[in-house]
Amino acid sequence: MDTQTLYVIGNGFDLHHGLPTQYKHFKAFLSMVDRQVFNWVDTYIPADEDWSDLELALADLDTENVVSDLTGFLASYADEDWSDAGHHDFQYEVDRVATGLSKTLQSRFGDWIRSIVVPDCSPTIQLLGTLDRNALYLTFNYTSTLNKLYDVPAENILHIHGEGTEPGSELILGHAWTPDERTSLQKGLDGESADHRVMEALGRLDDYFEQTFKPSEQIITLNAGFFSDLRSVTHVTVLGHSLSAVDKAYFLAVVEALEGRPVIWTVAVRSHDEDPHKIQCL
Repeated sequence: MDTQTLYVIGNGFDLHHGLPTQYKHFKAFLSMVDRQVFNWVDTYIPADEDWSDLELALADLDTENVVSDLTGFLASYADEDWSDAGHHDFQYEVDRVATGLSKTLQSRFGDWIRSIVVPDCSPTIQLLGTLDRNALYLTFNYTSTLNKLYDVPAENILHIHGEGTEPGSELILGHAWTPDERTSLQKGLDGESADHRVMEALGRLDDYFEQTFKPSEQIITLNAGFFSDLRSVTHVTVLGHSLSAVDKAYFLAVVEALEGRPVIWTVAVRSHDEDPHKIQCL
């Protein structure tokens, strides 16, 4: 497809159209539908008060406190009431937390996205009059806002992390800390003298970091056709995206696809106070 404009769309775009798509809205949703996972996030994931940095914070799971809080399930072999029946209690409880904060959290996130309704056009919705429906769109949002409100053809849109209205679509939520950038929690423990229950539990926490990793490079490879279509782009417009480091790989892929040509970048900001930070990110 020969097009001169690429739009990069972030969550601020949906917020402009009145959709409740901030992480604080997910926090409220999770609090209602799964209080246990909500409490685990609040206790062990250092997201800020409104969870606005939830994705980045997934990389900083407080593993020490997870282990410390659950040591009550780690009975001593010397206890009078010890039995083999309790041999896996500690690992089981650690795995419950690790799975809850990875697979279950992502499942609840999908439930939340699918509960968000994109409204029909109305006078109360401030549509952007200059949006080019024939341009290419790289959107980090999971909603159908572009298609429903602007009639942008589906073939022009890449939902890089999945689209909530597509049955069976996998919605991707995760941190950018690659597996080779972190050290296994088991490293440094003596495999012969260490408690194998602890070793096993730490292995399950290691699995958590892999399960919550956002495989950006793999996603880019799977969508290589979209990026190759950017060869004719002369203007990139960023709407509602924070330029967060968690999505850095995708912006690098765009820059590579533009092949060093003199492309104009336009970034929408809420306030010109953001200009120095945005320029630095670019």
